[in-house]
Amino acid sequence: MQTQTLRIITAALVIVFIMLYMHTNSEQRFYSKTAEPAVAQILAEISTWQEEPLIRHLAPEARETITDEQLKQLLDRYREFGWFYSINELNFSRTASVFSLFGDKRINYSGVADYSTGPVSLNITLIERGGYFLVYNFSLARAED
Repeated sequence: MQTQTLRIITAALVIVFIMLYMHTNSEQRFYSKTAEPAVAQILAEISTWQEEPLIRHLAPEARETITDEQLKQLLDRYREFGWFYSINELNFSRTASVFSLFGDKRINYSGVADYSTGPVSLNITLIERGGYFLVYNFSLARAED
């Protein structure tokens, strides 16, 4: 009887994992048409490293958690990367997609972008609101060669 129970549990887990894979694959295809171009547009607009464009693209939840001083420090730190040129590589996070099933819908990408000073690693989490994508969180770092 214990072997039968173990087989049922294993089969159920395999089915759940297959369903999660299919769900995240569907989301990846769906967001490749809308969120990926939005990431490029957002990065281009905030690469002026002025407060207004960044604040305009931040989700309300992100705006509430950052002070004016932190915003200034962030812009000062990222200003060294220069102007955004293009995205070399953008990877959809299946993990963030799965966790979005249990809370707010968040779309996360990581990858490498070309800036005027060279390649930069990026990680950005977006929230879709009213047909637009807002930045929930993002980070940039000099890419390792």
